[in-house]
This record gives sequence, C-alpha cells and structure tokens, in this order.
Amino acid sequence: MRFADVRAYYTPVMGELGQRRTKNEERRTGNDGTEPRTRHRSWTGFFVRILCSRSSFFVPVVLVLSSWFVLRSPTVNAQSNQPIYPAYAGYMKNPDGSYTLAFGYFSHNAEVITIPPGTGNSFAPDPLDRQQPTVFKPGHWRFQCVMVVGPEFDGKLRWNLTYAGVTTGTSERMLQSNWKLIEGAAKLSRIDYAKVKRDVCLNRAPRVRLLGKTARNGEVSIDAKTSEELHLFGSAADEGLPRGGNLVVGWKMLKGPGSVTFSAPAQPRTKATFTVPGRYELELSATDSELATALRVVVTVT
Repeated sequence: MRFADVRAYYTPVMGELGQRRTKNEERRTGNDGTEPRTRHRSWTGFFVRILCSRSSFFVPVVLVLSSWFVLRSPTVNAQSNQPIYPAYAGYMKNPDGSYTLAFGYFSHNAEVITIPPGTGNSFAPDPLDRQQPTVFKPGHWRFQCVMVVGPEFDGKLRWNLTYAGVTTGTSERMLQSNWKLIEGAAKLSRIDYAKVKRDVCLNRAPRVRLLGKTARNGEVSIDAKTSEELHLFGSAADEGLPRGGNLVVGWKMLKGPGSVTFSAPAQPRTKATFTVPGRYELELSATDSELATALRVVVTVT
C-alpha cells in the first residue's frame, strides 16, 4: 500500500482521536466551562496499582470493572458508522501485455455494510459499475476485486466509496513499479487472462482451508480418537460474486470404515464424531452458486 493510501486511511481516524483527546483535556482542566474532572487519572492509577500488586482477590474484580467501562465506552459504539476505505493492492503484467489488477477494502464498522453500485460505489472513468463488491464485511479484505485490463491501459482507474458522509478512493498511479504484486501473485497468475471478461471484477471460486493446516494437492491430514470429538476449524471465504448469490458451505464423508456425525454440517467450523477406528476421508466444500471449491481432509482415527 502506498503512503498516500495509508495517510488517507489513518488521517480521519487520528484526527478524531486528537479531537477526543483535546476535549478530554478541556474537561479535565475545566477549560470547557465545566468543573475540572480529575478522577479519571486517579481511577486509572488505582487500577494499575491493584493489577501490579500481589492481591489475588482484587485482580478479578478490577478486570470485571475494566470490562464494564470498556463496554460502556463511546468508542465502541462509534464502530457502527465509520468510513469504508477502498485499497489498491497492485498489478501483474501478463505475457500478452494485459494487466491483472487487484483491489480490496478496509471497514472498521462492526456490522456488514451494503453500498449498491452508483455514486456511492463507483469506478472512474466509466463504466462506474464494474461488478465491484457491494457488501462490505468488518476488517481488512484483500483481493475482493480482481480484474484484467488490456495492454492499452494507462494506469488511470479509481474506485470510490462514500459511506458515513466520507468519500474515499484508491490511488490513480497504478502502474508504478512499486505497485507490482509479490504477495498473492502466484494465485492470480492462474487466472486465464486471455479468456476472462475484461474491465470488470472477476468471480473467482471460494477459498476453503482448515486453519492451522497446510494443504498439499488439495488435501490435509489429521489424527483423531473415537472417544473424543474432533474439532474441525474450517474456513470459507468469497469476494461476493455473483451478486445476489449466497456462499454455501458443507461437510460430508467421502469414505471410511464407519460413520461420521457432524455437529454443524453446514458450517465451516464443526465437530466430528467417528464410530470406529480407521482411515476416513472428509470433504469441506463451498460454492457461490457458480463456482465451487473442495478440500479433502484425511482423518486417521485410533
């Protein structure tokens, strides 16, 4: 990410923190026209002294009180109306002279936000609707819009988002050498750039994995016992295309000497119980209604 994008992302956040600090200082010193407030600092010192002491009785009490203050803090509620920042991740130049571009976004909102295509969610120059994401989940999401453009591309393409009264956009200098993709380039190089539709965000197959395990040839291996539930920490993610489609996830048994019971077969994270020892093959799959991905999980049960 370029410095300009980082500055655009953090400036409003730091500005808000600076204003909040100034207001708190005014209240503490009485410069805002009210009585000075000096108890915050003393309470903080009290909590710190207690936590640093050797008293085992007061520590849980202080932790509970601290959690109560955090939950009542206005900064937590502020997470419901924050700007959303589009982010340009970089580009790859393909052998035929075309380019593969990658975009993502940051959202500090605690809930999922929907911004339909239009003035609040657009690309420039036209067409403004390039099948970009319209549903924005909390957090930082990379490679949510991947598109292929022709060799004539001049590097001038900007994704703009307007939310919470703030309009933000990506960098317009897209073909500088420092934007060449390194991380993620291997996966994007598998795109058939000669055949896919150009100048729009591409629908790619969902990504599935088992957390903590590295897949080899689409397979991971784990051990389990018949006397214990096996915790399967699966994960499934998608960029949200096609629009209107739903990400459907499922677990099933492919083969094994006995039967398997899943506590939540339609969720990526589930528990599995096996009836008899042996070698089982399970599958975690995900589909976005057009494309599908599957991961085979080999379980050796003793």
